[in-house]
Amino acid sequence: MNSSSLAVGVDVGGSSIKCALIDLDTGTFVGKRFSTPTPAQDSTDSLLAALASVVSNIPGDHAVGLAFPSVIRNGVVRTAANLNKAWIGQPLAQLASQRLQRSVVAINDADAAGLAELRYGAARGVPGTVLLLTLGTGIGSALFVDGRLVPNTEFGHLQVAGREAEKRASGRAKVEGGLSWDGWAAELNLVLSELHALLWPDLIVLCGGITEEPEKFMDKLQCEAPLCIGSMRSEAGIVGAAFATVSSPRM
Repeated sequence: MNSSSLAVGVDVGGSSIKCALIDLDTGTFVGKRFSTPTPAQDSTDSLLAALASVVSNIPGDHAVGLAFPSVIRNGVVRTAANLNKAWIGQPLAQLASQRLQRSVVAINDADAAGLAELRYGAARGVPGTVLLLTLGTGIGSALFVDGRLVPNTEFGHLQVAGREAEKRASGRAKVEGGLSWDGWAAELNLVLSELHALLWPDLIVLCGGITEEPEKFMDKLQCEAPLCIGSMRSEAGIVGAAFATVSSPRM
């Protein structure tokens, strides 16, 4: 296998940092996936140390793609909804590169998942406008137009009938609101309708932990755009982060 077709993908989540070596030709794992707890509210140095610890399991000097739960512009963290606010304004890509002694590209975590689905998964070969939504603690979003990423969309914060989309239809909203599947699907339908009216996507891909049980809600969803479940599952963030090392969206 050509080493130039390999990269390390890292997905920084609220509870764990996961990484693996990825074959960029196929979007598959080369060897094991490694993980360590995320010190989300600890210092920036603590998180960088945890990152270095987990990546050290993968020898070599392969480039690293780093999916991070933040708006990322030119490698710099711009938001920190579920992390220590000290991250805001920090040059993540530069700091991680210095710590890991490898080339690092930083990307928003939902954008990374979207890259994976577009390159290897459910949206592969789909022309036009593709919208990916990650339904978890919040609602993350990734938007593509003719295969090109529009980075750092934050549609989870869109106001839908007076409430943020993610407060209506995220996985957390279902659990904390005690919503039935019917009730949650009704909220998600409101969000989907609003997003369709704004974007008119050719495909909407749904991802996130709650989509592990599609039989419980997919037949309840109503949207003018075609809907599907992402095929990369929990691997999407890692695979998409690795692919970001060789793709060319403006990030």
